[in-house]
Amino acid sequence: MNVVIRKAEKDDMERMREIYNWAVLNSVATFDIEERSIEQNEHWFKEHQGRYPLYAAVDQNRVIGWGSISPFHPRAAYRPTGEFSIYIAPEYQGKSVGDMLLKHLCDRAESLDYHSLIGLITGSNTASLRLAEKNGFCQVGHYREVGIKFGQWLDVIAVQKMICNIGGI
Repeated sequence: MNVVIRKAEKDDMERMREIYNWAVLNSVATFDIEERSIEQNEHWFKEHQGRYPLYAAVDQNRVIGWGSISPFHPRAAYRPTGEFSIYIAPEYQGKSVGDMLLKHLCDRAESLDYHSLIGLITGSNTASLRLAEKNGFCQVGHYREVGIKFGQWLDVIAVQKMICNIGGI
């Protein structure tokens, strides 16, 4: 496997949507319960430019995963904090692709002068929780039974990593 992390391109959108929709239908990694439409995906892609980048993990010219930084909260004072998301095609899970993407997102967050990154991870998603911990994220919150999917109540664990100090604050 020769994985390259690069900025996502328009031609990657459909494969990225396939990966996300697999997670919608088969996992609790996302709390979405309906597949993302082409139109929703196009809007999402347009939102992930500039300060909110989107990256593709590519192996032999095929997108096998993606990672993004999104606004943590819409209010202006939250701007120095981003929220990361990572989704990996099922056949590539457990093969360090998520680790490569998270390291890349942290590096990119630093170059964009983020103060911190937040991840909201389903409590039963032990692989993602271990990935976050391995990359220097600490648990900062535990929301109990905040979502329901596949007939089960789901907890969310909030993790955070301090990235850099902005403007001497």
